[in-house]
Amino acid sequence: MAAGGLMTLALVLAALPLARGVAVDLAGWIGMGAAAAGVVLLALAAFSPTLGGWAAPLAAMPIAYLVLATAPQAMSRDLWPMARLLVSAAAAVAYFRVAMGLSGPRTYVACVAILGTGGLFFTLWEPPMPTPVPIAKPLADLEAQLHEAMPGWTGHHRKLDPGVEDVLKADEYLNLELKSPDKRYQVLVFITYNANAMSNVPHVPWVCMVQAGYRLVTQRQDDVVISSMPDKNFRSNVILFDGGEGRGHFKVLMFQYFNVGGIYWYDRQLTRLLATSGSLGQKGSFLSQTQVAIYIPPQDTEDPMLKSSWAYRTGVELLDKVVPRLEREYYPNLHSGEGG
Repeated sequence: MAAGGLMTLALVLAALPLARGVAVDLAGWIGMGAAAAGVVLLALAAFSPTLGGWAAPLAAMPIAYLVLATAPQAMSRDLWPMARLLVSAAAAVAYFRVAMGLSGPRTYVACVAILGTGGLFFTLWEPPMPTPVPIAKPLADLEAQLHEAMPGWTGHHRKLDPGVEDVLKADEYLNLELKSPDKRYQVLVFITYNANAMSNVPHVPWVCMVQAGYRLVTQRQDDVVISSMPDKNFRSNVILFDGGEGRGHFKVLMFQYFNVGGIYWYDRQLTRLLATSGSLGQKGSFLSQTQVAIYIPPQDTEDPMLKSSWAYRTGVELLDKVVPRLEREYYPNLHSGEGG
């Protein structure tokens, strides 16, 4: 009887976000599914001698989900996300100690109690949803600043078609087309900003560029060092595309990364987790993506993936100009007393 009650409690706790009217994203549905599967497997582990041996380890899915869901938040190194990760890890250790040390109904009762306690903690003590924080000034203002910082470069911010803007769903964006002083190279600086980190993760180049007719040649992650901000080093995707005959045999070298509430990251899936995991110990959060694309004409035979190449050095130089200005003048300060 008690075991059945605890099992019901665990299921109710898993579904509480729906009852509270909180929007549940894909990760949330996966978490609730894992919790439901976990308590069912606990029943098998407790009452089925044949299945119990393998069902008990599998029943750890809800605990494993808690660890995986809280780990990306802890990247902020703020006290609250770190505490959540430590509690999740402790719950996982406790689960396996209990599950492997007991048998029969006692296993079922003890393990569901652990699930119920963990569910109660993560439901009642969930940080508030991130407050949308508007950008400090329009991204289009960055055009004049880059022209001033890079004499000889020409070009303009070009507004996207309304249909493209509707798909992009960005609160602010910069679509700056530049030409090098010798007019041989074209560069695109594309930055999006969403005031709410819970916005959909923007379209990514390894999908959009391929759909536009380019072939992804190679991709890696490189450390980017910002000379004027030594503490702002981060890893960026470095991607090479080949346009082939349909794109005039132009190659494109692209630097791309995300910024979620001040945390720089290159992986789209982890960005999704960061963007949907709360305010990361702050009063608000935003989502931004930066792309710097260098279009390389077919007569240029230099390998653009070499860090000594003109294309690579140009991309790094542009980031060195863009990132400090975004940080100091455009992105909100989420650690200020006003929360943005």
